[in-house]
Amino acid sequence: MNSFPVVRFPQAVRVRVPEGMPAAIQAAARKHHTSPPEWVRQLLLRGLEAEGLSLRADGQLEDATRR
Repeated sequence: MNSFPVVRFPQAVRVRVPEGMPAAIQAAARKHHTSPPEWVRQLLLRGLEAEGLSLRADGQLEDATRR
């Protein structure tokens, strides 16, 4: 039995990627024992944080560079 809550995300983003990117994402996700969509979500969140941006729990953007 899975004790973790299921989280549904209401928004979707589509991007065009170079040949081979979907396979690379699948391989990376497998390596981290997660799904490709979750791996991409985590990658995007880390990238935003590296830029000084983050999403609050309510989904609003927080810009640490404007403090």
